[in-house]
This record gives sequence, C-alpha cells and structure tokens, in this order.
Amino acid sequence: MPRKGSKKPQETVRQCANIRSKKHPDARCPLAATQGEFCARHSKKPTRFQEQTTVTSPLTKKQLDSVGKLQRWWRRSVGLIRYRRQGPVTNCPEAAENQQDVYTMESTSTIPLMYRWSYVDTKKHFWIFDVRSIWMMRAHEQTTNPYTREEIPEYAMATFQKRCTWLRKRKYCLVHTNDTAEMSAEQIWHQKVLDTTLKYDMLGYHTSLRWFEELNVQQLNLFYGELWELWFYRLQLSGQIKQQVVPNWNKADTLLFKWNPHEIRNRSDRVWWQKTVLDLLDRFVSSAELKEHKTLGALYGMTAFAIVSSRVRHHYPWLVEMQEDF
Repeated sequence: MPRKGSKKPQETVRQCANIRSKKHPDARCPLAATQGEFCARHSKKPTRFQEQTTVTSPLTKKQLDSVGKLQRWWRRSVGLIRYRRQGPVTNCPEAAENQQDVYTMESTSTIPLMYRWSYVDTKKHFWIFDVRSIWMMRAHEQTTNPYTREEIPEYAMATFQKRCTWLRKRKYCLVHTNDTAEMSAEQIWHQKVLDTTLKYDMLGYHTSLRWFEELNVQQLNLFYGELWELWFYRLQLSGQIKQQVVPNWNKADTLLFKWNPHEIRNRSDRVWWQKTVLDLLDRFVSSAELKEHKTLGALYGMTAFAIVSSRVRHHYPWLVEMQEDF
C-alpha cells in the first residue's frame, strides 16, 4: 500500500553530492543520496558538485605548504581511523573469508568504503559486510553470521551499532535501494522505522522491523492506548520526570499525545496508526538530553510494546513481570 504524507527523501537521507548534469554543472543534484554520497543515477561515474567560492586573496607559499602537510597526514591517518571504526579488513576486503556481500551478492570490494564493516570471529577468521546488509538482516531477526550461523560477538555488534549511528547522524541511507534515482515511499518509511529501532538498540533494547510492521490495526490501537495509560496513570510519573524524558511534552505545539485514545478508537487506517505510534516511540528516545532519561523513555515504549506483541514478550519476559506491579 502506498504511503501518504511520507517525509521528503532529503529530510531522511542526505542530498546527492553530484552536479545536476553536464549541462548544469553549477547546480547540485536534488535527488536523495541512496548510494552513500550519491544517488543511483550518479553513483557509477560521479562528478562532485563544488560550491562557487570567491577567493579574496591567494594563499602564500607557507600556507600552501601547510595545506599539503595536512593532506598528506590525512591520507596516512584515514586508513588507521577506518581500521579502528570499521574493523580489521575494511581496507583490504580480499583478506576476508567471504568475497561476496550476503545481500547484494556482489564482490565485497565494490562495497562503498563508508558502508564497509568487518570483524574477526572466535576462530580468528575475518568477515566483511555491507552495513546495510547486516542492518536489514537484524531488522528481520537474523542475528548470526550468515556464512557460519554463529552469533556475532558482542564487541563486534557494539562497533556495528556505533557505525550505524555515525552514518545516520550524517543522514546516510541504511536501506538497500533499487537501481533507481528516487527513493520509494516504502523505502523512506523503512528508513524511518530503522532509525527508531537503532535508537532503542543503542539503549539496550534490540527490536525488529518485523515486530512492529506485523501489528494489525487493533494492536496498534491498543499500543497507543497503553502508552497513554502508562504515561498518564499507571506509572504515576511526576511532572518533573515527564519533562526530563520528553521536554515540553504538554505544550500546544509539541504535544506528545495529540488525541485521547477514545477520540481515535474507530480509526481503521493502518498506515496512519503505524505512523502515529512510531512517532510516539521515537519521541520517547529522542527528546531528552541525558542518556539516562532516554533509557527511561525506551523502557516506557518497550513496556507498552510487550503488552501488544508476543514477540517482544518472548524476548523480554521481565517486562511482563514488571507490569504486574503496576
């Protein structure tokens, strides 16, 4: 079903860094950068767009020498930085056990550098993947190395999560897209869901895209109602805690709950319900300044999630036990 009211691609992912065309080299391509820095149209033979700048005065020889030294230092350092952030064989994918990406089945050497992630397993074997491939697998509850079926070590998953967070803060797309110029409404929606699940992941709650997308209208309706009940009544939250978790939650222009559950209980538009509930879940973990308050928000969201989803209850049985105290 097509999604209405989706955000524009550039609000979700960064803008393509290419020139618009050979006829218009003075303008930047307006499409979404679905292939790292560039859109699908320009990713094969990119020509980076350069902003027109006015040089007030030429650089002196001393300044040019300093620029050259800085560039040489960066070229020497970037490989080490990539090694530390993205794993041991990011710079040399040919050293990995696998030579094909599990999702695209293309050579690992073709994975854009920014999307490469690698780790060494308990048997001292190196593995390299496209971050987007592993993220999509985790979103569908596949948490093992697809080649060995062994669990990926916790330390490696920690580096993976940090890499995903780094990419999304800079609006790099974490969704594999078709070889088309535009992101579809579904792809934009999946990126938004993945953004929210990544935030819960970083706060200690691994969730799955499937868990959320399999909820029907009745479950989403109940989900909204449970969030409402927890926030206003069952948790007995003080005004101070509410303000810490979601600042300005009760202001007219930033209301956390825009409707009383009874006012919308007869709505049957599943897409509308998904968007409404996802917005709530995202605000619970995005609004606070301190991590401890974001963690509280994640607990509230997951508590309501456990009430409506058997999958969440299976993975987090203690959430069900905790509800008995409310």
